[in-house]
Amino acid sequence: MSPFQVDSGFARPFALTECLALEFRTEVSNVFNHPQYGQPQADWSVSSGSGAFGRITTAVNTGPVGTGTPRQAQFMLRLAL
Repeated sequence: MSPFQVDSGFARPFALTECLALEFRTEVSNVFNHPQYGQPQADWSVSSGSGAFGRITTAVNTGPVGTGTPRQAQFMLRLAL
């Protein structure tokens, strides 16, 4: 199964005056919080007594960004003159 991740963004402008506008924007990464699991343990020697053979014990990406990371959201306001 190939890794996938759904990202989304939304922006809404608000007119405050004729010359002044405010924009609210939000961006969400990994909307469905879909994890990306690593490969199952294939080494028999590691599982001697611990029963780890065939278990998935790692994620594909454990860093702060990229496919398989936890859901993240950010909100922004922009004032346009």
